[in-house]
Amino acid sequence: MKKFVIVLLSVFFVALVTGSIQYASADHSLEGQGIFKDENSINLVSTKDSKYQIHLQVVVRNAQGQLVSVSESIDAKYIPHKITDYILDEEFGKKEIVITNKMKYEKIQDIGTFDVQKYRFRTSYHDILSTWSIEFTADFPEHGMKNLPVFEVYTPHVYLTEDDTFTLHWTVLREIN
Repeated sequence: MKKFVIVLLSVFFVALVTGSIQYASADHSLEGQGIFKDENSINLVSTKDSKYQIHLQVVVRNAQGQLVSVSESIDAKYIPHKITDYILDEEFGKKEIVITNKMKYEKIQDIGTFDVQKYRFRTSYHDILSTWSIEFTADFPEHGMKNLPVFEVYTPHVYLTEDDTFTLHWTVLREIN
């Protein structure tokens, strides 16, 4: 699993660097539609009334495999830039078409199980803010190496201990025109 993640991140890095450098150079002049708000901040906007619907379920189990908690949310944000569609198109595998309330969507799912001790949290897992994201790393000429939280979801607080594992069940629906 660890080798797979390293290979996958390497592929993302190369694809993003070669495919998005032209976008980032004029990014600040896009009036709220760019990747960056300023030199250090990523531009994220709510998925409410957008072409994206995002659902995240976080399942926590203890060292014995017993269920500790389940938390889920649709309170999400995304980068309002064509790099978001590019990442969905190029970096995720299987997609399916679903129809909900007479609307046609492309459905993308991603499921990963992680060990608390090995997961790369932004802060200590004791201080987790319940912000979960699908991140991609890229080197931007004006910003340097950045982890882009292409999608970010806010859940109720998830309590974790040293021996816990957690599974992130991501579902992204993208409206098809």
